[in-house]
Amino acid sequence: METTKGQVLVVDPSDIMRKLICGILIKSGYTVHDAAEADKGVELLSKRPDLVILDIDDETSDEVAFLRKMKRDYAATPTIALADDHVREEVQKKIEDMPKLSFFAKPVRPDALVAQVEALLSETEQARLAAEAKKSGAQIDIEQQRMGFMRRAIDLSQQKMEENCGGPFGAVIVRQGKIIGEGWNCVTSTNDPTAHAEMVAIRNATSAIKDFKLEGCDIYTSCEPCPMCLAAIYWARLDKIYYANMREDAEKIGFDDAFLYREVALPENKRSLPVFRLLREEANIVFDNWMAKMDKTAY
Repeated sequence: METTKGQVLVVDPSDIMRKLICGILIKSGYTVHDAAEADKGVELLSKRPDLVILDIDDETSDEVAFLRKMKRDYAATPTIALADDHVREEVQKKIEDMPKLSFFAKPVRPDALVAQVEALLSETEQARLAAEAKKSGAQIDIEQQRMGFMRRAIDLSQQKMEENCGGPFGAVIVRQGKIIGEGWNCVTSTNDPTAHAEMVAIRNATSAIKDFKLEGCDIYTSCEPCPMCLAAIYWARLDKIYYANMREDAEKIGFDDAFLYREVALPENKRSLPVFRLLREEANIVFDNWMAKMDKTAY
């Protein structure tokens, strides 16, 4: 597919001048769209040209309305206005604060005009590349930061395992680029089957900020959360989950999270743990009392 140096829209009522400018631009490697009337030029703006050349003979002409359209909807597109000095002064008064608008004095020397096109498009391309580089750099910084948080979770899993706190799992909770809660598996050391790394991290984070909601926070955990921890993460309203090892990796070392995921997906009568329901009517009275309670905390 043939590539060009960019797309240029030429709007000029003079057939001779328009064809001359278009011919030089095409010869210089540009794709050119042209229009004799400003109304047609407005239609061609939909092609999103990289630069516009506009011939203005009269400060009250349709070309001024065209510039107002450019200013309103295409302000980032470089625009060269071909105008006599007295017309330029009047247009500048009517079209204020259009930073991408530049003027080119008549009579037009086509070679000089092409040189200005080259300069403007080069400047625009450099600005675009600089913006992309800045964005890419910011994305790299964010990714490095995320890996740092995950490495902290992994370090906790190793350290606390060696200290015999529990299994090899660690987690951290982050808000606005700072860790507000850390956790590690404490099941065997506290005799608490719910003391998974994610659960402990959630408890520490909510205690630190004195709020049961962790909106605006992310959790980094050294292993994919089990169903219990996943539910707690949802209840805490965390924004995102980042994890390292998978449930299949945990299963290989004796932690059967995958089994629990399969169990939860089954209907009650198919699960390995029998489930029974009793005294629903009496329990519903308490739910009714909750609905009537005037000082309850929203959850």
